[in-house]
Amino acid sequence: MSVAAPYDRAIFLLLDGARADVFGEMLTAGVLPNVARHVVEPGRLATATTVFPSVTGVCYATYVTGCFPGSTNLPGVSWLDRQQYAHKKMSLSRFRNYVGPGHFFMDRDLSPEVRTLFELLRPSRNIFGTISRGTGIRRNAFLVRRVPFALGFLATGDWRPIDARSHAFLLRTAERRPDRFTFHSTLQIDEHSHHDGPFSPRAREGYHAFDRAVGALAQRLRRAGRLERTLLCVCSDHGHSEVSEHFDLAGFFTKRGLRTMYYPKAFQHWFRCEAAVMVGGNSMGHIYLRGAGWDADEPSEARLARVPGVIDDLLAEAAVDIVAWRGAHGIEVRSRRGGATISLDGDAVAYAVHAADPFGYPSLPARMTTTEVLERTQATDYPDGPVQLAQIFGSARAGDLVISAAPGWDLMATEKRAFRSGHGSLHKDHMRVPFALSHRFEDRPVRSVDAFPTILELLGEAPREGIDGRSLVSA
Repeated sequence: MSVAAPYDRAIFLLLDGARADVFGEMLTAGVLPNVARHVVEPGRLATATTVFPSVTGVCYATYVTGCFPGSTNLPGVSWLDRQQYAHKKMSLSRFRNYVGPGHFFMDRDLSPEVRTLFELLRPSRNIFGTISRGTGIRRNAFLVRRVPFALGFLATGDWRPIDARSHAFLLRTAERRPDRFTFHSTLQIDEHSHHDGPFSPRAREGYHAFDRAVGALAQRLRRAGRLERTLLCVCSDHGHSEVSEHFDLAGFFTKRGLRTMYYPKAFQHWFRCEAAVMVGGNSMGHIYLRGAGWDADEPSEARLARVPGVIDDLLAEAAVDIVAWRGAHGIEVRSRRGGATISLDGDAVAYAVHAADPFGYPSLPARMTTTEVLERTQATDYPDGPVQLAQIFGSARAGDLVISAAPGWDLMATEKRAFRSGHGSLHKDHMRVPFALSHRFEDRPVRSVDAFPTILELLGEAPREGIDGRSLVSA
């Protein structure tokens, strides 16, 4: 580690499900005084763009790897692996759902080609985050300790006692011999937003509880003489928006005569499904079609052609905002507004609009860098839309079709209790997140993946090649 590094350690505090506007309003109103004093005032607050799909776990991975979901090979909360489904009849890796016991497989599913901050900044600790590769068992409070708390939430619908325990874990780590990197997640805002709405009193109480935890953490670090040498990061993984209508996306395909696999009834078609519908955050979905066979070398367009009119019929549904698939010349995108073809090659983006822009953007150049895309679209309803929609198809586990729901809708009508708020889509309410560091950083458009190289640089570590993020403090 370089002696010139301004910090010895970093503590990443993830406020799951926090909306950027609510966080900013409460900060301006002075009701988050500890976040203001210990993070924003010595550093800076920005509104960052998260990744698509904007869902828990998948977004956690991008913070600790600096890579988009297309590179981490975690394309959603649930997915199907075509090759595994075709050839390994009894494998648990044929398909996945991270809502439930499947979350224990997330480290295993993470691409072996990416490196985590836990691996690069040892010793590291994970407190209730879903990604922990590199911490070891003793420093992973997610592995076992979260289980009884999660069962308690299912029984009571109250996540506050769970966050209280996770905050207690965090305070104890501040007093012990310091880890170089600690990842901590607070989840009651997300859980209570789903059930009560993102502007509800219970959701807002989550912001207050988090602020109190930041104050207690700063006090412990100061008492241990470590506050000035600790980088504090406060970020969210995704936003939230209110839901009033529910569309049965799985039922859409079942009505077309296809044996359709979906959660929570995935095991009904363990061996013989013809389509799989994997919804995440309830506002996005991967659609997999059997076509000529699950292991057939058949392009997505050919599989779609076997279900005539499926794209037009989906776009005729008010719930469906955007559909995308792999085409012969790139990623094809359609909405009721128009269509486009996107090609993503490293930092280069080719964007060809057909008649009208599917995102409703004003005219964009046909060729841009990924940075230019973000700069030109960050203030629109679909910040970073072309890059985020194209990158997800870098994952071999991405669907033949990827769907983003319209505002006010979700894509699950089969749950026992309908959500009042959701996330996962490309819309700004889900893609804009608060992003604050206790160190000054550049005043430029920010992506969530930028946290990874920024933390490494501020801790004196060498930059990493092959990531999607850019350091916010580079000279």
